[in-house]
Amino acid sequence: MKKIYLSIMAVSIGTLSFGQVAVKKAHPLRTETNNEEVVKQLPIEKPKGALIWDDDFSVPSNWAMSNTSSPATDWIITTNINASPAGAGLNPAGMTTAANGYALIDSDAQGGTASQNALIYSTTPFSTIGISAVSISFQQTHRRFQETTSVIVSTNGGTTWTEFEVNAAMSPNTNSPNPELITVNISSAAGNQAAVLIGFKYVGAWDWFWAVDDVEVREAENNDLVGFNGFYGSQLGLIPYTRIPVAQNQPIIFSQEVTNIGAATQTGTVSTASINSGAVYAGVSNSVNLASLASDSLSPPAFTPATTIGVAHNLELIVSSDSTDVSPTNNVNSFPPFEISQYIYALDDFGTPGNGGGPRPAPSTSIEYEAGNFFDIVANQDVYSIDVVIGTNPANVGQNIDAVLYDASGANFVELGRTNFYTVTNADLGQKVTLNLVNGTTQLPQEISLTAGSFYFAAVHTFTEFYYGTSGRSPDNTSRGGTASLIFYPTMTNPNTGENFFTTSTPMVRMNFDPNSVVGINEIDNNTSFSVYPNPSKGDFNINLNSQKAEMLTLTVNNIVGQTVMTKQVRVAGQTNETISLAGFDKGVYFLTIDNNKEKQTVKLIVE
Repeated sequence: MKKIYLSIMAVSIGTLSFGQVAVKKAHPLRTETNNEEVVKQLPIEKPKGALIWDDDFSVPSNWAMSNTSSPATDWIITTNINASPAGAGLNPAGMTTAANGYALIDSDAQGGTASQNALIYSTTPFSTIGISAVSISFQQTHRRFQETTSVIVSTNGGTTWTEFEVNAAMSPNTNSPNPELITVNISSAAGNQAAVLIGFKYVGAWDWFWAVDDVEVREAENNDLVGFNGFYGSQLGLIPYTRIPVAQNQPIIFSQEVTNIGAATQTGTVSTASINSGAVYAGVSNSVNLASLASDSLSPPAFTPATTIGVAHNLELIVSSDSTDVSPTNNVNSFPPFEISQYIYALDDFGTPGNGGGPRPAPSTSIEYEAGNFFDIVANQDVYSIDVVIGTNPANVGQNIDAVLYDASGANFVELGRTNFYTVTNADLGQKVTLNLVNGTTQLPQEISLTAGSFYFAAVHTFTEFYYGTSGRSPDNTSRGGTASLIFYPTMTNPNTGENFFTTSTPMVRMNFDPNSVVGINEIDNNTSFSVYPNPSKGDFNINLNSQKAEMLTLTVNNIVGQTVMTKQVRVAGQTNETISLAGFDKGVYFLTIDNNKEKQTVKLIVE
């Protein structure tokens, strides 16, 4: 579908002019998967100006439609709260009075042969004589691809229309909050007019959909700022990490865009980066005077976190001015907390993983894929493991996964190391597993040295139908730092044509710099060694056996009082992977003994 195959687009945002980060942005992808994302929703706060006109679409005859596209695709007024495209996951029931009727145009349903240039507009004019400042507000639910959505105003009975584009800042394949309150200052067209008509215009071609309801025209308040496109990220890679290892601590930078939809110039307009309600940090941007309908981009000073481990930094970016804002809730952009960790580097927000992301439906030509995140390195450090959170989808049980680390500092990905394969168990669903990076020849754990000033990419890899956990929203291709999360079919170094995507649903794939995350290698004799992972576990253990010659090994598990609870024999020649399950036994300590009839070695197993 066209929602997946998205070409590269150049985007200009306000008055910002940012230098390009040369490393990770060099990769030629700017496409997006069709994963859903969760958008933090603020309460609906209606403007407080005097009401001039309103309509909730409960009387369809109050509205007329016109369409200059061919074949014509009209708006509809419907009470069917399930009429939006199922793939978008945006049920219009969220809008306050949707059950009484709302307006919908569904470009997706028309397919690739249709286009839309469609208007829906009020049939009864209203007067704004004596009112020079006028705003319109409405509730919407919208999924965007490349369409144009506008509020329209006519003062000559619909002969000509003035357009005010909305949703232009939304990235392709992203969802609005459900519902979202939109307020537009239409004073330049509707102020002090005898006969005003208002409406909505949609221009698209096999895009997504737009639903609107609860339209109000009010006398515009003098003081009404809107803050949007809030951003924070690491200074090197401009990536909004949620966990930053103390050795990789670096300044955090911020920006926020602001529009004055009020009638009066807003003097002293600033953006404040407030962390923990200002208790940790309150950095204020340079101030600007913002005329009515004007926009600007503001950047509070950078912030370098203290090296205290585990302190949650709850960030809000807040626009304000010398005046008291009439609707302050839409001045604030909030973010998941970030913190300094001892060893973990993460982009996901540590939420509930859910069913997760993973394989694409047909007509994808590959089940095999790799998915993960970029990581920037500001200090030399050894990485030992990659953590992967398993999605809750039951189809994951029995699937084999490994993890891979790439150097992403150049134009192409360069593989640095992989982990052994891990078989997902039922106990792993919704849980984190730690996969040790290994030497490609011996398959034994081996750390990888990372270099300051370089970029790396950590990914989970599978040949099968595996669903990794996702949590939080990764930057899209219009973000200051570009995309941060990718999914390629089948691999990052050799993607199929048209199957290299960015994703805004953050893979729960993390770097782990903890040397204690490495599972120890146990030697039975000079010829045979083994490792056990994960340990502790929920009851399922993987045993990596490595023997320089063919031999029979006996695996015996005893409980803490010495009773044998399990025994099995395996033939080993080179590297062999075995699994044992204690999922049906009590939690506690058990002992695994591996015996080759000459020597034996015992290790402790912990069932959580």
